[in-house]
Amino acid sequence: MSNPFLILVHAARLAWRNAYHTLLISAVWLAAQLLVVTGPPATAVLFAMAHHTSEEAFWNAGNLWHSFRELFVPAWLWAMPNVVVVGALAWGPLSGWWGQTGAALVMLQGVWAFLATGWLGLNLFYWPMWLAAVSPSVRAGYAGSARFWRREPVTALYIFLVCTLAAFLSLPLMLPFVLGVAFWIALAAETAVRFRRGETERAG
Repeated sequence: MSNPFLILVHAARLAWRNAYHTLLISAVWLAAQLLVVTGPPATAVLFAMAHHTSEEAFWNAGNLWHSFRELFVPAWLWAMPNVVVVGALAWGPLSGWWGQTGAALVMLQGVWAFLATGWLGLNLFYWPMWLAAVSPSVRAGYAGSARFWRREPVTALYIFLVCTLAAFLSLPLMLPFVLGVAFWIALAAETAVRFRRGETERAG
């Protein structure tokens, strides 16, 4: 089993050593979310640059634009099922029955919370798996993420909880995202997948 604490520390060191790139990609990612259409591709680029950074490969603004064009369609293929699932999950809290009481409703709320958390967790490792796939596809990304959760449940859960907490604490101000939280989360997911692949190769 990979050590989740070491993974998060390694991701933080990568972000710190590449401070300029961390600020650049985080600022670009945040600005892209405001335009909606560019949001999913920017998220894909965020993870792609995390992939390059973890390989210690040089990249600049030109690489961002190239990756944005290259990943635009794959990013929206990923985003479309997310729109459907998130819309379905959002129906619960927004519907009239959500605030009512009763054992059955409490159970439904628990199921909703489990599904919402599971979907977020699956998406955290989607892009690292997509980028590592021999034949990248939506199926390969989600199947790889599910496989990672199955093989490294403790590591995946630990990283997911810490990243979720960091994102939650940063949301009220938004500024921490510009300062690198978004890229650090991408680096954490990428590093976890990379550590797992390294362990598998050594075992093989």
